[in-house]
Amino acid sequence: MRIGLVVRADSAGTNEVASTVLAAAKARGIEAVAVDEHSDDDLGHCDVVIAVGGDGTVLDAARHALADGAAVVGINTGRVGFLADGEPHEAERIVELIAAGSWTETSRMTVSAAIDDGPFHTGLNDVVVEKVTSQRLVSLEVYVDGERFLTYRADGLVFATPTGSTAYNLSAGGPIVDPRIDALLVTPVAPYSQFRRALALPPSVRLKCKITHDRPAGVNVDGRDLGVVEPGQVVRIRAGEARVRFVDIGKRSYTQTVKEKLRLYEGLDGASL
Repeated sequence: MRIGLVVRADSAGTNEVASTVLAAAKARGIEAVAVDEHSDDDLGHCDVVIAVGGDGTVLDAARHALADGAAVVGINTGRVGFLADGEPHEAERIVELIAAGSWTETSRMTVSAAIDDGPFHTGLNDVVVEKVTSQRLVSLEVYVDGERFLTYRADGLVFATPTGSTAYNLSAGGPIVDPRIDALLVTPVAPYSQFRRALALPPSVRLKCKITHDRPAGVNVDGRDLGVVEPGQVVRIRAGEARVRFVDIGKRSYTQTVKEKLRLYEGLDGASL
């Protein structure tokens, strides 16, 4: 067995957890290789990729895992950690679970984007098409399965998976969607129009986002830049062909995770605080 380790490099606590993981793997005869978050170094073939950091680290781990069909598990040393189920004190137990080869898995849909007729790039969370000039809205014309839907004048649009619904989509006012549901969410960011609602669509749809008028827009997938698109160019968005496998360490339900991570506590009268 071989595991990969993706580590957020700017935290002493993260490095300590990574050292614990490497030592635990060595003690169990598991080969392990580590790279820093955002690194383009190849992990090579791995059975499992462990992310030590925050949700951004898990996204990078998912990128490595997708290339190899590996499973992913996160150990949270960040602030929120929707994607990282494990806590630092559980690092050795997670390695033990992997070594036993008896883990259960869930899988999550991905989203892919391409500029014009270029290649598709795939992410776990979202595709974002947004303004590149401060204080200047962009005009984004959206097509659903070839049919024109709306032209949004906004700071941008977020095309999110259910996994990404708790990321930028949530900040933009979009819904939280359980990742066991497959859907593509279209959520405007600070729209200058009457229609401000997010749109939930089935994963089979093919979306196009055409940049109109005279201002360019930037495109990124899970925060990784794809480039700048000029007026007249089109960003194509669809559900990804591959899914990300997650190691299920059996800690809590999704609703409990949302409640805990968003600190949705209740008072004695049942009202949220």
